[in-house]
Amino acid sequence: MLEPFRRAGAVVAACALLALGLAAAVVTQSQPARAAASMGEFTFAADSGRFSDAEPFGPTLSTPAACPDYEVKDENGNVVESIPIDYTLSLAVAEPDGGSATLMASITSASPYDAAKPASLAAADNPDLGLRNPSEVFTSDGTYELRLVCLDDFGGAHPDGNYWTQKITVTGDTWVAGEGAQATGTTLTATPSVIEPHQETTFTATLSPADAAGSVTFLEGETTLGQATVTGGKAELKTSELTEGQHAVTARFTPADTTKWGASESESFRVTVQSPRYEMHDATGRLLPYNPELERGQTVEVVIRGCTPGATYTMALFHDDTTFPDATAATDGTVTWPALTVPDDAVAGQTRWDYSPDCTGVGSVGAVDFTVPEPSGSPSESPSDSPTDGPPSDEPTDGPSDGPTDGSSGDTAGVSGGSTGGGDAGGGSTGGSTGGGSGSGGTSPTGGLASTGGEIALFSGIGAVVLVTAGVLAVRFGRREGLLRFGAPRP
Repeated sequence: MLEPFRRAGAVVAACALLALGLAAAVVTQSQPARAAASMGEFTFAADSGRFSDAEPFGPTLSTPAACPDYEVKDENGNVVESIPIDYTLSLAVAEPDGGSATLMASITSASPYDAAKPASLAAADNPDLGLRNPSEVFTSDGTYELRLVCLDDFGGAHPDGNYWTQKITVTGDTWVAGEGAQATGTTLTATPSVIEPHQETTFTATLSPADAAGSVTFLEGETTLGQATVTGGKAELKTSELTEGQHAVTARFTPADTTKWGASESESFRVTVQSPRYEMHDATGRLLPYNPELERGQTVEVVIRGCTPGATYTMALFHDDTTFPDATAATDGTVTWPALTVPDDAVAGQTRWDYSPDCTGVGSVGAVDFTVPEPSGSPSESPSDSPTDGPPSDEPTDGPSDGPTDGSSGDTAGVSGGSTGGGDAGGGSTGGSTGGGSGSGGTSPTGGLASTGGEIALFSGIGAVVLVTAGVLAVRFGRREGLLRFGAPRP
């Protein structure tokens, strides 16, 4: 059985061995891995293709330069021999784990590849061509990196593992060269959005991102209203050809380069084309503005549109017993009262021509508003010419009266049913977004992983030597002084 002192020495020795193992592990991990790198881009003769075709990647591909030789160097770094590695080409696709899957092997049609040159991909030009089914490699849509590798006549690649690269974007059975199309968005507005027949409106399509290049087609259903080129992220179409009624218009973006931008289409935007729902003319035929002032005894013409063809409509004056002739709607739904005279006893203030029944539909109007002025002969309150008794008072006058002022009609509050027609009111909306500032990344300490690992290995190694030495001295001292002894053998 080990005495306690020897037991302590054994523990020290074990710790030393553990430290040595740790140092070796750190040194191993700190050695930088040698990774293959791209030498540039190769190109396909075709910009796109189908995997189901006999030549899925087109007729040819071209190397941008000669395949690099393998250089044998002496201890001083001088090249003593160059070994060509240019007999055949191999086309592979990079995989997420860092490896690659071969698509085409033994492309020898232009061997040796000692200069930039095109190489045929046809099977007839490559006797030993090996072509893997692309569907086994391109299992989903997306962008893939292809790698073109030079091989020697024994099938060996360059020791550095360098390659030429190209990216393709896969969608189903098709591919296009490049990173793939960036998605776009299209929105559409029209100003004004409510117009009269033959009035011009402007459709504006806004593209996102703003640098997307192409054209926009403005459509109502599948009917083309016009086209415009995108400039500064916008495309505009002005038109006055919309017929009366409702129009749901969309904007369809077609990119100039389908490999760079994706197509997009806006949601429909509704434009209303309609004649003014009502008009009022004076005796000379002049169109009167909204809510005009009409004198007592004045005769006007009132026209209301959007009514039921052939239907009969009555006319009255708000809060007045005067009777007016009926009118019948024409085939286009227009009702006309050619001569309506304001009664001599019409009450001053806000009032309206009130017809029945109301017409329905977009922008329908229930009444035609106007104002009757105060009678010209009505007395007005004037200050008295006679002086008031006594000197003027500095005291404030009595507070305002709670009663209605003279001349106002108690019925004016009821004159709120009139509605306007033919107006175009566009609501606006404002949107804001507050973007948070981007945080600055942490600053990495100077020195790479290899430098840090080397320092750890150095100090771990020194510590291990010290622990081993201490353990050996402790065991020898114990044995010499009799501090270490074994127990009797077990029976």
